[in-house]
Amino acid sequence: MFRKFIEGLVFGCGFSISFIALWFVAAFAITPTLTSYFSQHAEKEILGKDANTQSEILPETNMDGKQFHELSVEEQIQKASVIALARYEKADDGKMKAIIKEFLKKDPGVIVHYNIGDEYPSWSYYPSDNNNRGDGAVIFFVGSPASMHLSVGYTGDRISGLADLPIELFRKKCKAPNA
Repeated sequence: MFRKFIEGLVFGCGFSISFIALWFVAAFAITPTLTSYFSQHAEKEILGKDANTQSEILPETNMDGKQFHELSVEEQIQKASVIALARYEKADDGKMKAIIKEFLKKDPGVIVHYNIGDEYPSWSYYPSDNNNRGDGAVIFFVGSPASMHLSVGYTGDRISGLADLPIELFRKKCKAPNA
């Protein structure tokens, strides 16, 4: 009788573990789909537009089907509503903080949640032997409120993530009338 009880207990535990594992996998497969569905319909109700159309708040691709990082530098400058330049400053605890030093481009009326002198935490880091990130970062924001779409590092006067483009030439491109 005790043996029958143990067999039932083992069967029940195995069944429970299998059920929980399947439920866990299903939850991860279904949740993103439901979240996407509900957020699209909420945007449609709140903004009064078709949520399946490209949003100006956070566009994933442009009209050619290219993602932001695939665009040319000139197109990235044109599409960006804000372009910030951040430089590393060493904090008291040894952390290298990416501090926004200037806005190379800022479209009128754009809401950006950073000011000159603010830390941009995504690029801040604690240094080690194998993680020299250069002198700072150029950060491209799109839309209003502005959301980050691309950030690239720079060392000295060259932006390595933009084919070693000199910062001064990039600054001129940002101030150009067609930018």
